[in-house]
Amino acid sequence: MNRGGSITTRLIALLTLCAAVIIGVGMLVDFHLSRKALLDSLQRESDETIRSVIVDMEQWLEGVKSSTLLLASIIQQREYSEQGLEQILRDAVAVNSDILGATIALAPDQTGTKLGFAPYFFRKGDQIQYNNLATIDHNYQRQTWFLDAVSAGKPLWVEPYYDTAGAEVLMTTYAVPVYREDATGQRSLYAVVTADVALAELHNNLQRLSLGRSGFGILLSRGGVILSGRNPANIMRHYSDTLSTELDQATWQDMFAAALQGQVVSRQLSCIDRPGQCVIRLGSLQSTGWPVGVMYSEDELTAPLRSFQLKTALIGFFTLLLMAAAVIIVSRRLTRPLGALALASDRIAQGDLEAPLPAISGNDEVARLIQSFAAMKRDLKSYISDLETATARRSRLEGELSAARDIQMAMLPPQGNAMHPDEAFQLWARVLPARSVGGDLYYYHRRDRVLFIAVGDVSDKGVPAALFMARAISLIQQLAVTTDNPGVAMAALNNALASSNDNCMFVTLFLGLLDLDRLELQYGSAGHTAPSLLRDGAISSLAQEQGPAMGLASDLSFPVNSLQLQPGDRLAIFTDGIDEAFNEQDEMFGIARCNETLLASRALPPAVAGAHLFERLAAFAGSRPQSDDIGLVLLDIAGNGEAPLEAKGEFRRGPSLTSRVENWLHRQLAPVAPPEKVLSELSLVVEEIVSNVDKYAGLPGDASILVTVAANKGEVAIEIQDPGLAFNPLEEAQQANLGAPIKDAEIGGMGVHLITALTDLQSYRREDGCNILRITKTLTKKPD
Repeated sequence: MNRGGSITTRLIALLTLCAAVIIGVGMLVDFHLSRKALLDSLQRESDETIRSVIVDMEQWLEGVKSSTLLLASIIQQREYSEQGLEQILRDAVAVNSDILGATIALAPDQTGTKLGFAPYFFRKGDQIQYNNLATIDHNYQRQTWFLDAVSAGKPLWVEPYYDTAGAEVLMTTYAVPVYREDATGQRSLYAVVTADVALAELHNNLQRLSLGRSGFGILLSRGGVILSGRNPANIMRHYSDTLSTELDQATWQDMFAAALQGQVVSRQLSCIDRPGQCVIRLGSLQSTGWPVGVMYSEDELTAPLRSFQLKTALIGFFTLLLMAAAVIIVSRRLTRPLGALALASDRIAQGDLEAPLPAISGNDEVARLIQSFAAMKRDLKSYISDLETATARRSRLEGELSAARDIQMAMLPPQGNAMHPDEAFQLWARVLPARSVGGDLYYYHRRDRVLFIAVGDVSDKGVPAALFMARAISLIQQLAVTTDNPGVAMAALNNALASSNDNCMFVTLFLGLLDLDRLELQYGSAGHTAPSLLRDGAISSLAQEQGPAMGLASDLSFPVNSLQLQPGDRLAIFTDGIDEAFNEQDEMFGIARCNETLLASRALPPAVAGAHLFERLAAFAGSRPQSDDIGLVLLDIAGNGEAPLEAKGEFRRGPSLTSRVENWLHRQLAPVAPPEKVLSELSLVVEEIVSNVDKYAGLPGDASILVTVAANKGEVAIEIQDPGLAFNPLEEAQQANLGAPIKDAEIGGMGVHLITALTDLQSYRREDGCNILRITKTLTKKPD
């Protein structure tokens, strides 16, 4: 390879020669001419600048203090009515443009009301506005400026804070306590007079305190909070969290302590955002005691001097002239192919894979680079073609899996998340697939005074399990309306599943029939995990006889177990996705943890207890992905005399629709006596839902809305049914972005946030041409 002819070798040789000449000329210049004398002169100049700005700030703050003390003196010597105090306060704010806002806050014992008297006048744009601080929301008697002034017994500047009483800006306040003496000479607090100063005004005044382009002023409170600085984001933060780390914490604390004592201290440190040394000088304002300082770059202050600039400009001019000539000559000779290649690469980056590359000339690095680009272009064409094909396939597969999940969940009542209240029982069920689709299933059906329950777990996961599950649940739904014997039903189901089962899929199954009069449960188990029974504050796994898993062989028998349930019992039927869940340490959740969690939530309604178990399971697994489908059914037997309340009301559209629904709801819930807060929240949610249905569901003028309420001592469930356009508000409704700035906030979209925030469980389904939205509010606290 001819190394001498490469573009790298020629470029290095030419630029090195140019740099050597330029550096040689530059080294003849004495950059440090008269540096010490220069710094002394600039030091005196900076002192004058600092002194001038500080004097202006002192005069400004003294003006605010004087106005406040004068106002305090006036109300101390003369009695004014409340209207008179308001008028004199407004005049004081109007006359003194340096004051952002002011208040006269009377001592609590000087007024006839518990909240006191505290008018507040403040500037908002070009107007002077009023707010009352003697309210529950703004209770001035608890504000720092009031308490600190009363505690100190003398005028003082309080630590900065964000005002929420009207001005809504960062500010600091000068507070003056006013005392009066009675006829016996007893001195008592009459009021606290304040004047507010916006931190933005302090910042604007202080930023005149700058030396050089990067120099800036610093103003701190006596507590170390930044009142003004170069970066507005640091305002209201402690100086130790924001300033340069070049000086250690102890040095900063020493400087701050010295400034509080009235001393002027200086330290040298590396500049924050530019090379070179900077100086920070820190003193304090006499009127407030606040530390004030300036940071500036020595290098910047030396740059403006005329003689230094002239010499540097001349040298720089000739240096740049020489370098420009060298770069132009070298660039034109060596980089022309690179320019053409850059243009071609830009077109390729924009998707034009047919862009022509420059012609190859020679055998240097540029020629090899062009050859590499040509090969890359060919490979990129092939890759993009393959990627488009793969992306289309993946998108189609994801769409099919999403549709399959919706179909599968639709086969479970209702859509894999059930809550069924009844006068004799409450049933809650949920399935959580490990993948887009899964194999866990449940089904229940009440036939007169018999409750049919089935919980199953298909072998494997994903699409094969989902297909086998769909077949199984279709057969189970047929058996639910005809069978009277779990063993016979399971034998028939097994024979049907074993037929044409070439993939040897199987399902474990719990199938039971509960006599709601005698509370006797007859059930069979096909290799399924034993249910857990909660009774009288204890929990145990049921001992059961069981048969083999279903679907592997025909003509199998399944023993029938019998369990006598009692009022107040809770039966938990679950799949092995719960007890066989693993965490990052390969520990299994196990039956013991499952029963422990169920026992801890025994006093909760089934919906909350089930959700608590799912939360505990997710916390146990941590970052480990879910490895198996999870299914859970909780069956609560109603206690003696504890039948849940259930009522239905039909409301025709028309005037006062929401009021009619709300009044009816209050009457129905009166026997349950929910807490006032819960009743208020439920009323607010129902009003929101009914109002939106009435406005946006497209109902005819004579249409009706059906409201169903079911309640017990543990929870309240409300269903709202309308024959309007199909619409799932939990998924399709616009939701407002709660964290967006005011200028970007959208109108509307708060309804869904309101519903989910004030209720514990929400579900939607579409049945018989009607939208049915169900909300559940828990009345019992969930365990930690």
